[in-house]
Amino acid sequence: MALTKVEQTVLFAIASVASNSVIVGSAVSVATFYAVDVRIRMGRGTGTAFTTAPIFRLEGAYDSTSPTADQWVVLAQFQPVVGASIGSQAVSGTEAAGQTVVSLAAGTNFAAGDYVFFHNTTIGNSEWCRVKSVTGADLTIEEGLVNAQTGSTCRDQAEQYHALIDCTSLQSIRLVVDGNSSGQAVVIASEFGGVSGL
Repeated sequence: MALTKVEQTVLFAIASVASNSVIVGSAVSVATFYAVDVRIRMGRGTGTAFTTAPIFRLEGAYDSTSPTADQWVVLAQFQPVVGASIGSQAVSGTEAAGQTVVSLAAGTNFAAGDYVFFHNTTIGNSEWCRVKSVTGADLTIEEGLVNAQTGSTCRDQAEQYHALIDCTSLQSIRLVVDGNSSGQAVVIASEFGGVSGL
């Protein structure tokens, strides 16, 4: 049987998770996969540090029909740094899709190499990128913006995580965002690719 690489599949659609709350993502079938490569991206929802860092749990189940609570097992777990002095600045005016130089109200607390999050008022237009350089209030980013950013806030100390999961015995995976006692909202998105052929 031939193996097939499967392109990006959404595990957890981009969403804002309120402070001090827990969101259990929907189960996604991996019944036909040998392995999946999962990416999780986190952006800070505010410009202040976490009280307690949230936990992001990637879980799997061996049951293909509506796994119950006791059938989920933690496959990988991630937790961001608490952080302090977070760069959090409004985007000046409108920055068009494709733009690689983004002007902010100020460049305070931003630096080359930062992984940043553009928090758009339309959550689906939010995005993550890497800062190439900072000159005054201008951020030069490594790749052009995917979406136009109007009325957005740029925040540093975003993070991304990666896990390679053996799915030969798994039927479903899901992502749980546990923000109990975090004190701050986060924005999360997760996708996976994989090798199918079962």
